[in-house]
Amino acid sequence: MPDPTSLPALAPIATVVVLLEVAAGTTVAAYTVDVLGKVGRGFVGTTSLICAGLMALDLLIEALLPSGTSLLGAPLPSGAQASLFHWSIAFTVALIAYAFFCSVMTDVARRVVGVVTIGFGAVAIAKAAAAFGPSLGGFSAAVVAFVPAALVSGSALAGMLLGHWYLVAPNLSFRPLRRAIDIVFIAVALQAVVIVLVILTSGSTVRGELLWSGDAVPFWLLVVGSGIVFTTGVALLTRHFARIRANQPATAMLYVLIISVVMGVVPAHLLFFVTGAPI
Repeated sequence: MPDPTSLPALAPIATVVVLLEVAAGTTVAAYTVDVLGKVGRGFVGTTSLICAGLMALDLLIEALLPSGTSLLGAPLPSGAQASLFHWSIAFTVALIAYAFFCSVMTDVARRVVGVVTIGFGAVAIAKAAAAFGPSLGGFSAAVVAFVPAALVSGSALAGMLLGHWYLVAPNLSFRPLRRAIDIVFIAVALQAVVIVLVILTSGSTVRGELLWSGDAVPFWLLVVGSGIVFTTGVALLTRHFARIRANQPATAMLYVLIISVVMGVVPAHLLFFVTGAPI
């Protein structure tokens, strides 16, 4: 039987959570950028279809999760897993409907459907917290880990997709791209606050594991170094290029941003699954 704390055993669970977070966070970021920056229905509809594709992959992995999967030695509640799967399907259908409304309906109608879709995504993340949280310190701990990660990863992907959208709409103002990067800054700041609060409120054993013992290297190098420090630096460069209307270097930086965010979020979740600290 595989070790429940080994990376091969944890990887499918982490992938399910991260794909759901990316899809939900990207939907929120794209909707917000559209409202604040008037980017248009084409970008939002295309982004919604991409998120639906991510959710299709997420559903496949969810369906293949082995029975008896456990975290920190506690089995995952089967009822909560089934509820997560059903709400993930509902979120996927809502994303497809949102894309349809973006293509044929009025701005008011598509934005109403957008809010409903965001609501489905939020419920799906809550269901993920209900499925995985009880083994890791409770529902609230999982929410603390999943929501900031969704905002960080989603805003990064929305920014990268928007950078490419300028190839389709070269006359589009750079204001939407600046707003997208602003969302990245807000999400990273929230993530940093959560990490500090978790470290301060964790027990001495968990704090020691993260700060200077067995898990200190991935925590400092990846979660903090890549996920917070490097991501902030890349976002600053991207914001500078967006300000001077240099789309190609801004888009290149957005690729780097995606990589740095993933290098921070995935190890953070793996450490959460191993230690129970919702970083």
